[in-house]
This record gives sequence, C-alpha cells and structure tokens, in this order.
Amino acid sequence: MSLQTTIDFDPKRFWQWWSGELAFLLPPSLKRLLSDRSGCVIFSPDDHGFRIAFHRESGPGQTASWQLDANAADAYRQLKNANPELEKADCLLRLNPGQALQRRLFLPAAAQENLQQVVGFELDRYTPFNAEQAYFAASVLGKTEFGQIEVLLVLTPETLLDDYLARLQALGVQPAAVDFSQAPTIHPASAPRYTLLPEQFRPRPNTWVRAIHWSLNIILFLLLAAVLVWPVWQEGEAVDALKRQLKTLEKETTLIEAQQSEIDALREQTQRLIGIKSDAPSLVAVLNELSILLKDDTWLTHFQYAEKRLQIQGQSPAASSLIGVLEASRYFSNVSFVSPLTQDKATGRERFQISMDVAAVPVDAAPDAAENPEAENSDSAGEPPHE
Repeated sequence: MSLQTTIDFDPKRFWQWWSGELAFLLPPSLKRLLSDRSGCVIFSPDDHGFRIAFHRESGPGQTASWQLDANAADAYRQLKNANPELEKADCLLRLNPGQALQRRLFLPAAAQENLQQVVGFELDRYTPFNAEQAYFAASVLGKTEFGQIEVLLVLTPETLLDDYLARLQALGVQPAAVDFSQAPTIHPASAPRYTLLPEQFRPRPNTWVRAIHWSLNIILFLLLAAVLVWPVWQEGEAVDALKRQLKTLEKETTLIEAQQSEIDALREQTQRLIGIKSDAPSLVAVLNELSILLKDDTWLTHFQYAEKRLQIQGQSPAASSLIGVLEASRYFSNVSFVSPLTQDKATGRERFQISMDVAAVPVDAAPDAAENPEAENSDSAGEPPHE
C-alpha cells in the first residue's frame, strides 16, 4: 500500500459489522429482550412449493426446516401458529442455481459512483439479458492493484421472480429481500449485501422506528464521544493548570535568580576588598617597622605610600647602610636609592631618598625586632649617644 492509496470506507457496512460483533457478545436471553427479531426465514422455491429454513437470531447453527405447499393458502399460517417465533422473523427469498446467475466484473474505479446505471447500461454485454428483461444487483467487493473495482453481478429473469413473488403473496408472505444461493447475503456476516427484490415490492421502513433507531445511534455516538473526549479534556485542563503553575514558578525563579546574582556580585566585591586588604599591609604596622629599624640619629622628612610602593626622604649619618637595614625587614623588598646621596652642610648628615616595595606580613609570622625590643636595645648599647 502506497501513500497515494485511497481508503474505501463504507460507514453502513462498518456499522452492520460492528453492531453484529457487539450483538454476538450479548447473552441470548438479553438479545431476545432487546431485539424484536427472532431470526430469518429463508424461502427456497422448488417443484413442490417452497422449502423453508429458519435461522434463529441466537446463532446460525440453530436452524429448522419445513416443506411448504405453494397451493395451500393457509399452509404458512398454520406453520406460524405452530411456531410463534416465525411471526417476528424476517423473510428472505433465496433463488437456487438455474433460477439466477452471477458474474464477477472488473470495472474502472470511476464507475463506483453510478454503479447500477453503468451495469444496467451494459448488462446485455455481460449476460444474455438486458435491463428490461431481468432484475439485477451490483455490489462492490473491493479494489484491485490495477486501480479497478471488483463487482459482483447477480440477476434473475423478471418473469421468473415475479411468479415467485406472486406465489409468496398468495401465502401471505412479503419477503424483505431476494438473494442467490451461490451468493448469499447472510451467514457469514461478511457476505456482500444486495437484493434482487424490485423497488415496488420492498417494504417501506417505519418512520417512527427509524427515528428511534437513529436517536439511539446518536445517543450511543455521543456517549462514545464523551468516553473518548472527557478524559482528554480533563488531561488538557490538568496540563493548562500545570502550565499556569509553571509560569508562576518561572517568575519566582527569575526573581530569585536576580537576587542571587546581586548576592554573588556583593560577595565578589567583598572578597575583592578582603583580598586587597589582606594583600596591603597596615600603615600603622609600616610606620612602626620604620621607627624600629631607623636609629634615633636618622629622621624622615617625607613619607609617600601608593600601590604597595613606599618612598621616604630624610637625613642620616650613614645613609648608605639603610639599604641593608630595610632589606632585612619582612615588610620591605626591592629597596633602592631614588637619587644620589648628598650631604647637608648645616647638619653634616647625608640626605637620602629611598623607594621600596611593601608586602603584607602574615599574622602568624615570626616575631621581628619590633616584638623583641630588648634585643634591639642590646644591639644599640654600643652605639654612641645620638646628637
């Protein structure tokens, strides 16, 4: 089957099949309660009258048969009195071989829309009769792989069928349909549906019964639709409710994420400030370190600190020795003179300008001279008194 294949769907046949399958599942007692039909009475004409076969509604295997004399007008009435279930049975006239014929035709698919007219127009090509001489019925059996339709054609001479119908009417029997024994329309249920009964002899449907039938069908369809649609509708409502909750949660999540971003930014700035503070030494500690390292005969005139770089200016009796003193400190590194040493004539001391890098000292670092003033005093005990 290709994607271009057209699906041939017959709603009427589908309904007949589906209702038959559902009815098969019902218990016989319940089927008799819900249905006014007891079965089907099949009349088959023979030389002595009619052979009758009764197929009960509860199953095709439950049958009964009788022989009916066509010349006895009250014969069928007496048979119905002896078998009351025949009163509610449908009547079917079934023609035997030699009384009808059948053929299988293959026609273009376009002929399906007006099948009866197409077959009637060319009936004399397929059979020895024309449309005025025979009653015929055409039923589509299916489609072939060549794009054609397979058609079952059944026909019988008008004079023959009219005679059988007249004999049945004399017995008080009005058949609902006429078929051919080699192409039965009942048992199996999948048999093709057709009738050779002329239009003027077909029973007129009861409008009230048809209205009830269609009303019940509509109710059944609505119930079926409700069974199929109601759960889907409920699931759709649940999905919509979840979507609304999800939107609310998304708004709350967006707000929380924005607050979290602000918190992260503040935390990052705080860490940066803490890092800057931890990397830079305290100026008080730097001044304390300088006051300890520089002797009393050395004083400062300028002090400039920026970006971990310290510059000092002052006077000292031995300024050249300050480089080694400052380099020995844990706070200072890269100590160097910025300008040459000069001597102040008024004081006799050397002017100096020194630049150095300042580093932070861990709290748990080893104690230096500032923490051991006695060592410093012992080192300076031999120094001459300051001027």
